[in-house]
Amino acid sequence: FPMFILHGPIGQVFYKKAIAKRLWGKPMPRSFFPIYLLLVLASSHLVNEFFVKSKRIQALSSRVAQFLAKHTAGMLQDQ
Repeated sequence: FPMFILHGPIGQVFYKKAIAKRLWGKPMPRSFFPIYLLLVLASSHLVNEFFVKSKRIQALSSRVAQFLAKHTAGMLQDQ
């Protein structure tokens, strides 16, 4: 799941003209794509292991979901 979120922003850093030109002077060539792919895979793995699987994040997410459920009851005509 993190890969689908991270590939866009990471790709913009290397391939979107406006951003890449300011950072690197030009967008990266196609030959850079395997490195980009490795960066996306490595970063998504790290985010998955240290953020998504974090017990603190899971507890926070649970509290936020309970809060939203409590304060939006009936708004979606769910009762």
